[in-house]
Amino acid sequence: MNNIIIGTAGHVDHGKTCLIRALTGIDTDRLKEEKKRGITIELGFADMKAPDGTDIGIIDVPGHEKFIRNMLAGIGGIDLVLLVIAADEGVMPQTLEHLDILRLLNIRRGIIVVTKSDTVEEEWMELVHADIRESVRGSFLEKAQMIDVSSTTGYQIDLLRETIFEMVKEPAKRNNDPSLLRMPIDRVFTIGGFGTVVTGTLLEGTIKVGQSVTIYPQEQPAKVRNLQVHGVMVDLATAGQRTAVNLTNIKKDDLNRGHVLAAENSLKTSRMLDVRLQLLESAKRKLENGSRLHLHFGSDEVLCKAVLLDRNELTGGESCYAQLRTEVPIALKQGDFFVVRYYSPVETIGGGSVLDADPRKHKRNDVSVLQALEIKEKGEDSDLLELMIKEQSRVFSDVAALAKQAGMTLEEVLAHCRSGVDRGTLVPLTEKVYVHNDFIAEAAQKAEKILRAHHQKEPLSIGILKEEFRNKLGQSLRVNDQRHLEKVIGILAERKVLKWEPTTVALSGFQVEYTEKQTAKMEELKQSFRAWAHEPPEIDGIAKESSSRQECRQLLAAMESEGTLVRLTPAAYIDARILDGIVEGIKLHIETRGSITLAELRDTLRTSRKYAMQILEYCDAKKITRMEGDRRVFY
Repeated sequence: MNNIIIGTAGHVDHGKTCLIRALTGIDTDRLKEEKKRGITIELGFADMKAPDGTDIGIIDVPGHEKFIRNMLAGIGGIDLVLLVIAADEGVMPQTLEHLDILRLLNIRRGIIVVTKSDTVEEEWMELVHADIRESVRGSFLEKAQMIDVSSTTGYQIDLLRETIFEMVKEPAKRNNDPSLLRMPIDRVFTIGGFGTVVTGTLLEGTIKVGQSVTIYPQEQPAKVRNLQVHGVMVDLATAGQRTAVNLTNIKKDDLNRGHVLAAENSLKTSRMLDVRLQLLESAKRKLENGSRLHLHFGSDEVLCKAVLLDRNELTGGESCYAQLRTEVPIALKQGDFFVVRYYSPVETIGGGSVLDADPRKHKRNDVSVLQALEIKEKGEDSDLLELMIKEQSRVFSDVAALAKQAGMTLEEVLAHCRSGVDRGTLVPLTEKVYVHNDFIAEAAQKAEKILRAHHQKEPLSIGILKEEFRNKLGQSLRVNDQRHLEKVIGILAERKVLKWEPTTVALSGFQVEYTEKQTAKMEELKQSFRAWAHEPPEIDGIAKESSSRQECRQLLAAMESEGTLVRLTPAAYIDARILDGIVEGIKLHIETRGSITLAELRDTLRTSRKYAMQILEYCDAKKITRMEGDRRVFY
């Protein structure tokens, strides 16, 4: 089904509301004050259906300069605009401001409607036409059809309606993927017996009765009780429809215009935006770095500070990369358009598009930041996703989080990731987590540095202990996720950067080179440990008798790494083959008698209680045995 949203724009009292009533029969002014004063204050809504079945929603916006924020709240999601200009006044200040806003919000199609054509002479109408054409020159309305109408007499209203019907045959480009559901809220009210109701234009995705949704930026859950589209109850609403949503599990007081109803976990809140900021040619003042602005997006308005990333000021007609730092949390997506107005006096000065909806805080004049923003602005989806993964490799963002950030479907993200793997730029850690190959290269460089330093300091060690290496590499890479870090280390092992042994890590190809004296000493130690059997002296005692205590300790550690010795405690080693024999004896004892006590092992080995306890605690640590009262049984 094709759904189209039409918005009006134009100066106050140029007949926008009357025009909609003439087209649809619906009076969009619903407030008493609006009817009393004869001007639109709040957003109004109407609808009609084209002969081909296209549902057309119409948004009537205020034209008065005092209500420009209300106009901005309704105009952002439209597909087609009716720029309304009264024949008796012609182009006026709000006509031009509205036209600027339409351009900034990337509206691409429209019709110029000259109202009150029955109130002026033909010669005057020719002047009005010429003035209008001059005013829209260079804009998307430069070649737009211009239709003179009278809402009072009905003159050419049918022609305007037919023109609209012809234009809406071209379907709007919208994504109906349910995971992308997003609807900026422009009205909040209650209905007796139903509760809280919100309305808005469904920008993308679909929404259905019974669905759980989230309200952003407060990330508050709610559930859809009922749906209406153009006053009719429906079970499903799709992108491009004006929709009323009856919500449960949420109070009216918890909601405001500007909040966003969206699919669960589909948006991220932030206080910063990276943007391409464009200043209007008509802007009268320079925009200085650090200026405070009103930021308008969707149906919301917040205050922000503009940080210009590559200059100190922006003049009319110029654009630059900037970071907008907001005073409250917001929820946007990459590619969204916005408008900015001076803080005081409040006037529209520019706008632009969001390049990153959840960036880090940037330093100004950082070349790498500016290059990344250029990719985000001009690159293909695959380039953008690759850059996102590169920037987030340290936090191991999964494909669902990337889809949410990029405004893509999960399938689109996965396809781009697989393509990146084929190109050699991305590396899969799991089915859902990818990192950039540059991150793997950085990890390899830092791992080599850590291991080389260890080998230089401990030349007799076959490698650094795994846990110590993992901690050092994590600190060097600024990574806290140990599970995914282990995957990275596995890739480094596959690429022959390092050797990942059962207990140690070493540079690939590293071998300990012993001198003849050291080799002889190790053989002497091996024979001594076999002679000491299950009651060897502690390390300090062995090292004390050596000419070089440090070297003796290193040789003992090397023998442990090679599997000749086993470390029972921090202070004691035992011959590995002897320990294996003792453990087998313990197992046989338990199999025969059901358990073993400390005293039984001590007497069997004819050793001290101290060494018997060390061996049993070793068996407990290896989950061979466990304590049950004062006895050991199988684990």
